[in-house]
Amino acid sequence: MKRKYFRNIIFSKTPITGHFRFEDEFQIYPCDYENAPKSKHANDIPLIIEFWIDENENPEVPEDLQSIKSFISPTTNQTNKLSRLTRLLSALTNHRIHNLSETELKWGTPLPDDLEKDKEEINNTSSSLIMGIYYYPTIGNDLKIDGFSEQRHPLINIIPHKLYYQYDPIDSKDKEIVLPNTIYKALLKYFSLDTKSRKIVDTICHLICNGIDIKSKMRSMSFLSFVSSIETLVNFEYKDKKEGVEFECHDCQTLKSSPINCHKCGRPIWGVKAKFKTFLKTYVANSDSALAKFNKIYNLRSNIVHNGMLLLGDEQIDWAKSDKADSQYMTHLETMQLARLALVNWLIMGPDKKIVE
Repeated sequence: MKRKYFRNIIFSKTPITGHFRFEDEFQIYPCDYENAPKSKHANDIPLIIEFWIDENENPEVPEDLQSIKSFISPTTNQTNKLSRLTRLLSALTNHRIHNLSETELKWGTPLPDDLEKDKEEINNTSSSLIMGIYYYPTIGNDLKIDGFSEQRHPLINIIPHKLYYQYDPIDSKDKEIVLPNTIYKALLKYFSLDTKSRKIVDTICHLICNGIDIKSKMRSMSFLSFVSSIETLVNFEYKDKKEGVEFECHDCQTLKSSPINCHKCGRPIWGVKAKFKTFLKTYVANSDSALAKFNKIYNLRSNIVHNGMLLLGDEQIDWAKSDKADSQYMTHLETMQLARLALVNWLIMGPDKKIVE
């Protein structure tokens, strides 16, 4: 293994005031360099992550890029590792942490810190062509490291697992990043997974992050991304586990017995919905109210996928308040947290499958 350490500026919608380090894998803490740009109006708040790559894992590059392989290959390795870490943190916590890197050129206008006082300045400003990157002249020196830095920031605040995912999960500039007390255990399990299993978890994290990123613009697709992340985990969990499932005919998949039976006719079932509910009952909650919620979520998923239904607000802007819109909003939010909780609990519960307290 040939390690190379990196310090990168990443972003969150919620400020960070302390630091968190996971063993010798990575650490995050506030970005408080003297020359680093800041604005009280910014929705993307800078923070620092330190991590490393194994240079022996630098990927091959196409023939037409061989002349710059020494730059492209390690940079690709660094970018991929950074993306995996930020998506993992976003899926295991209540905060969307991301790498701000948009190469697409867009029109933009600089804003002064005091919008009310400097209205005239805004009125006299013209749009400019901008690239979505975070940069300042001394950034290169600030980001140089040869290993993990010593920390002067306090530890990030920790909240009990049982309360954390019920805690208001909406990122806000008026809050601070906090973590569940099971974060260390979940990360320990993630980094101990075999390569194939870790790639499955990476896919699940990607789906959760997709759902978060489009949550306010494409509600229906966002909701489906959250459900899809759970279904991906369900399929992985049951890929070779058919405990109690016996087929009368393997060709048509007619069941003779199953852990799940239809509540109306009593016949054995082991379809997608049955596995979905069984998984969540095992890893999240098994109360009657929880099962009713799982049913509601899956039925909404089916209506969107099979019947072309859209969540309210997707088709057109509607400022009118309605009980249905409020209900869908809460279901959407609950599904985001359910996706996170399903993954976290699956990582930390182990073979005994006890509900986390």
